[in-house]
Amino acid sequence: MLRETPADRPRYTATAIVLLTTAAVAAVSATFALTMAVRLPLGLAIPAGIGWGLVILNLDRMLILGMTRDTSPWRNGIGITARLLLAVLLGIVISTPLVLRIFEREINAELEVLQSERVAAFEEQLQQNPRYAAIPELERELARQQAVADQSPDGQAAEDPGVMAAKEKVAATKEVYLEAEKSAQCEIDGNCGTNQPGIGESARQKMAARDRALADYEAAQAELVEAQARARDASTAESRSAAFEAERLRADIEDRRADRKREQDQFADRTEEDGGLLGRIEAKSSLADRRPGIGTASLLLTLLFMALEVLPVLMKVLQLLAPPTVYEQLISRMEREAKANAARKAAYEQTIIDDRDQRRVDLEFHQAELQYAAGQRTNERLVNEQEAIAADAIARWAATARGQSRQAVDTWAAATRQPQWPPHGGYHHNGNNGREPTLPLRREWR
Repeated sequence: MLRETPADRPRYTATAIVLLTTAAVAAVSATFALTMAVRLPLGLAIPAGIGWGLVILNLDRMLILGMTRDTSPWRNGIGITARLLLAVLLGIVISTPLVLRIFEREINAELEVLQSERVAAFEEQLQQNPRYAAIPELERELARQQAVADQSPDGQAAEDPGVMAAKEKVAATKEVYLEAEKSAQCEIDGNCGTNQPGIGESARQKMAARDRALADYEAAQAELVEAQARARDASTAESRSAAFEAERLRADIEDRRADRKREQDQFADRTEEDGGLLGRIEAKSSLADRRPGIGTASLLLTLLFMALEVLPVLMKVLQLLAPPTVYEQLISRMEREAKANAARKAAYEQTIIDDRDQRRVDLEFHQAELQYAAGQRTNERLVNEQEAIAADAIARWAATARGQSRQAVDTWAAATRQPQWPPHGGYHHNGNNGREPTLPLRREWR
């Protein structure tokens, strides 16, 4: 058809080139998107991108071929608007991965900034969490309880205030005892006091004071032993309690650390995923807010790729708004001729079908007539045969009836000639040794 309209060939050639260009751009964009979002190997991303390009080519082709001239301006407007909106949507989808690829270096830097901010905010959130903020204090309490649990009972008992007071009392009473012992011995030796050797009154008094000091010393020693025993028992119980508390604190601290480590791992996984397509789109938006120049350049590139997608539809719209070209007129004529041929063919086929149906109806009607005539003949023959059979049966019955009547008359006549009944009634003997009642008969004897 284009051979007959060489003036229209450049227009449709340009449209085909634009469609192929858009499909190629879509294939490249899909390849970039798969490598960034899914991290697909390049060997798999390229065939997938080519497949996406073919899909876009078919969609664009559908958009263009679906736009035809209509006598209603409203239908034309609605169809054109819907196709333009769809073309804009496809343009945005195609342009986004390409823009991200073009500004990849700036977006990577912005991703690092955003990740650093998220890490700082996350660490601050962990520090402000009361469950994790209490870990250092719990660790100090654990160390203190563990130190108490690790001490020996004797060591703890030595530091007990009661034991220390008892030791001081023992030392004091011991010093008093030694001083009294020394004074008594000195008095006995005659070196001091009365200076008279031997045990006199003064010596006995000093010996009594010595004995009292010894008793106080021994009592203080007994109190020390008792205080040490009490302190040792208390220390043993405290060590056990401290060991139990230390174990509880250790389990609590481990649980808190495990929860914090799990949250940190989850945050690290989310941070690694920030390098995907959505994370890069967010980084591009943040970069556009911080650096308006990059935002403007990104917008212009997006509009450029959108224009590539919208261009075929715009060309088709302008073509529809313009007067019909020779090519379109030829296409319209071919469509009219095709419709007329199809109508004639359908009418011819319908005529054949109608004629075939009519002949089938005629055959069925003729068959019904023949069956009706045959049925009439059969019924007539059946009635005739039934009539003959009935006549023959009646004749046979009549002959039989006549014979039986004659026999009955003969039998009756014979019986009247030889009467067997009493004249005035009563009983008569039958052949079976029985009696039957009889009635008087009136006969006329001849």
